[in-house]
Amino acid sequence: RRQRQMCIRDRLYSTFFKNLKVILLIENLYQDIKKYVNYKDVYICPNGIPTHENLPTAPQKEFNILFLSNMIKEKGVWDLVEACAILQKKGKPIKCHFVGKWSNITEDRFKDVINKQNLKECVFAHGAKYDNEKDAFLQKADIFVFPTYYDNECFPLVLLEAMEQSLPCISTNEGGIPGIIEEGKTGFIVEKHSPQQLAEKIEYLIDHPMICAEMGKAGKEKFQREFTLEKFENRMKDILKECIASYKK
Repeated sequence: RRQRQMCIRDRLYSTFFKNLKVILLIENLYQDIKKYVNYKDVYICPNGIPTHENLPTAPQKEFNILFLSNMIKEKGVWDLVEACAILQKKGKPIKCHFVGKWSNITEDRFKDVINKQNLKECVFAHGAKYDNEKDAFLQKADIFVFPTYYDNECFPLVLLEAMEQSLPCISTNEGGIPGIIEEGKTGFIVEKHSPQQLAEKIEYLIDHPMICAEMGKAGKEKFQREFTLEKFENRMKDILKECIASYKK
């Protein structure tokens, strides 16, 4: 029965994509449709976000880690909490801030886990924050960590927001993320469900502040080069012009 369903799905997808041009947010996502679409009919148009002015920040003694997303288990919340527990046992001076709307992880459940693991002095949850309040957390952070394994993850804009603020990013190979983060240059890609790897990469950046700063600078440059709203709009305009011209032939 399952094989029959897959055959039906393949026929439907093949029919749907026939003679279509497809725009993808990142190269990695082509794997999802390569059975149905010839690569010559694919255009790559990474998303972009509006730019913000960088605000001055005061020097800080602690190393601030930021997670910014809905509080969903599949976004890797518990993996980051476990990584913080590993770092705390090593005596690393971390402060980890979770910013996002409560979801399948509730505020009470989060507080209970943090208390049981004796992390209440270094791990904090702030709920949903928007606009200037959200920007303040990005400004104070030293790195951005997003250990997602969410099935529908595609092109997380939170990574672009972090890169704009010169933050090295640590994330997973889910969706189009490997096309956003340059491994070892603007951040790190770790395996999903791997708190130990997360802790190791965070510890490395704590112990190598110059490399941390260089990665953040490289991320900012990549953002300005590829991921501004202006870049996105210009790419989309060029793609649409080319598509229109090809259909007129």
